[in-house]
Amino acid sequence: MDYILPLIVLVPFMALIPLMLLGKKHSYLIAVCASIISFLLVAYAAYSFYSGQVVGTFSHAFLPEFGVNFSLQVTPYSMLLLIMTSVVFVAASMVGKYFIGSRDRLYGTLFLIAEGSSLGVFLSANLAFLYIFWEITEVMVFFIIFIYGGYNRRYASIKFILYSIVSSLLLLIGIMVLYSAIHTFNIDSILASRSSISAAVQLAALILLSLSFLIKVPVFPFHTWLPDAHTEAPTTGSMVLAGVLLKFGGYGFLLIFLMLPIAASFAPYFFLIFLFSAIYSGLVSVRQLNVKRLIAYTSITDMGVVGVGLATVSVFGYNGAVYAMLSHGMAISVLFLIAGTLDELYGTLEISKIKGVVKSFPAIAYLFIGGVFAALGIPLTSGFIADLLIFISSSASFGAAGLLPLAGIFMIGMAMFWLIERSFMNSSHEVLPYNSLDRSVVIAGVFLIAATVVFGIVPSLFFGL
Repeated sequence: MDYILPLIVLVPFMALIPLMLLGKKHSYLIAVCASIISFLLVAYAAYSFYSGQVVGTFSHAFLPEFGVNFSLQVTPYSMLLLIMTSVVFVAASMVGKYFIGSRDRLYGTLFLIAEGSSLGVFLSANLAFLYIFWEITEVMVFFIIFIYGGYNRRYASIKFILYSIVSSLLLLIGIMVLYSAIHTFNIDSILASRSSISAAVQLAALILLSLSFLIKVPVFPFHTWLPDAHTEAPTTGSMVLAGVLLKFGGYGFLLIFLMLPIAASFAPYFFLIFLFSAIYSGLVSVRQLNVKRLIAYTSITDMGVVGVGLATVSVFGYNGAVYAMLSHGMAISVLFLIAGTLDELYGTLEISKIKGVVKSFPAIAYLFIGGVFAALGIPLTSGFIADLLIFISSSASFGAAGLLPLAGIFMIGMAMFWLIERSFMNSSHEVLPYNSLDRSVVIAGVFLIAATVVFGIVPSLFFGL
């Protein structure tokens, strides 16, 4: 089993070889095949992991004298995020040809590197390689937005990379602060010796790492890069950005609470930060006139709810937060997939100019509604299980205040159903579409919705509930 973990990461990188040799004509097919192979490897690892078989770790010396090793392992938390990542990238690879119309081989290269490094973030057992994979992914997404984005892509991509540079710099310094105290980058070693880390070092690492992850999640007031990036990113870029990259911040916060005992003392303050961000972005989402910007703000609310679960500093809350990230990754990918499709079909993302979607394209209309149900936590979707776990744990930890994030969910629900009523159901002044619907969009959307339902119906497979 030891060979499975490096293969999961390396398959997208190895796919670069046929991509270079076969040329742009086959670039999308190669990306789809590589993503499916990685997904199947993840599925096999998940089956082995949840059936009680030993999924071995992998370690290869890189700079052993400094404790930097290419080390991979899975945990109950990272396994779920690994599944989410592979599902999102499979769906995004399916629709790449529909949304990307130029420089196919370059796009395939960026996409495959982003996929391999994203999988590496959640598999890394070493903070140094986690940081390396983190950086590679951000750079690849920057180029995807910068090259393939919309009219204001340069502004949005530069804003994205500037925020990312600050976040990454804080992350690097925080990691080095920890290393200076315990002389290891290995996450298991840090967990084993966390009680021996001095309070001053813990506090310094907490401040640096939490600021880094607050930018990446993101929360108010560090959130402004996200709506701009989503609005200008190509559809597949938005799917990867919202479905995977935002989880880097959530996963980072989970590591903070696991590695730094002092973080529990600051949990109420983190709760207030995430609570305010969830409600604020919910309020702002109601005022949006652009489909992608509306979805972007709902994403901030959902990640705020994830943060609330983490701030409970409880196993129940951690499980709920990770399950919420899993659910959000798949649901938000559906929403951005349909938003990008609407842009292709109608030539606009302005809500007031899109009419009669149910009448003209019922398949994507119902897929969007399914994505909204999953994002809002309707029963039989993974979002319901996540919200149930989070709000049980948050009410136990913070009393009635722990239920306040529900206000943010209520507001994004209002915004979404207003969008559905105004653009999807309203055909009184029907706008004729400019283009035809590609079958790959429906296939990818059904794949993502099916995944949210599977995780909503059988959570016992993953939690033993």
